[in-house]
Amino acid sequence: MTRPNEPVRPKATAAQLQPKPAPSGPVAAPSLPVIDLASVVRTFQVKTRLGHEAKNVMPALDGVSAQIKSGQWVALLGANGSGKSTLLRLIAGVDAPTKGAVKFFGIDASRTSSAIRRTLGVVFQSPSLDPLLTVHENLAAHAAIFGVPTDEINQRIKGLAEEVGLKARLNDRVGTLSGGLARRADLARALLPEPHILLLDEPVAGLDAASTAGFLDTLARRHAPPRSMTIVMSTHQFEAASRADRVMMLDGGRLVADDSPAALVRAFGQRIITTEPKGVDALRDAGLEVLHAPNATAGWGTMEPAERAAAELTRRGIPFQISPPTLADAYRLRTGATLERFHSQEKTA
Repeated sequence: MTRPNEPVRPKATAAQLQPKPAPSGPVAAPSLPVIDLASVVRTFQVKTRLGHEAKNVMPALDGVSAQIKSGQWVALLGANGSGKSTLLRLIAGVDAPTKGAVKFFGIDASRTSSAIRRTLGVVFQSPSLDPLLTVHENLAAHAAIFGVPTDEINQRIKGLAEEVGLKARLNDRVGTLSGGLARRADLARALLPEPHILLLDEPVAGLDAASTAGFLDTLARRHAPPRSMTIVMSTHQFEAASRADRVMMLDGGRLVADDSPAALVRAFGQRIITTEPKGVDALRDAGLEVLHAPNATAGWGTMEPAERAAAELTRRGIPFQISPPTLADAYRLRTGATLERFHSQEKTA
């Protein structure tokens, strides 16, 4: 379900903008969301020809509104070009919305104090560690930048290295690490100042299954009590998104669904049938909800109508796939993603 547009709150007072000590743990004012997205729009301008005036192109984000509470793990799920990375950049403060507002603890992101900024830990897709320095040297340098007390730096680095599985690689140059280990080192960097909010852009993209599982396990430990860290990550991987406790599905710059992974899947009943277009009548006659495309058709609902449809398709000799719905199914059906590319990868029954 999409979220209604949130009203823009009055501008922060001077007292609100005075620097305050950064929160030492995941505690936010109970009446305020940690992150508030109010009708966020982000458009980019391009010049098609030298001397021609810039013109607006399709917005990367088009009226996205949502509130993220303290302690939530939110996955921004979408395909390339859906707007998820743009939204994360706005939340991280490295870009600004064309319209609308991004707020932290009720204060516009463009006016937040350095103390509030220090509550953020950010891991982008591009590496932020020096490949010529060792893991320990990189982390020590960043700890100094983050203002970690000198007498705590080594202890904090050792603890994080053990937590992310890099204890034996602290003296190795970052440039010699595999992609998965380098991503873990970058995660350790982001966790050095004990941030209240952790932002990650495609954190497991390009990692193998084992590295992905290990990375997500580390996030799960940080998210679990007593830390209960607030995590916002963009991803196109359904497995990664399913680990979050909330999924915001984006498509074409719009927020098309926002709920827990289980609720998003549950909305499509007990079974989904994917078949050829000539089987659409069998799905409809059985009482299933149907999404019809030129080269493939999907129907979903409870067990009984799905079994009736399967029996009729079998009688007609029309190949089909029947299975419990997944988060991938929920995404393709919510966004209207082309069925053909999914159907071509499925086994026919």
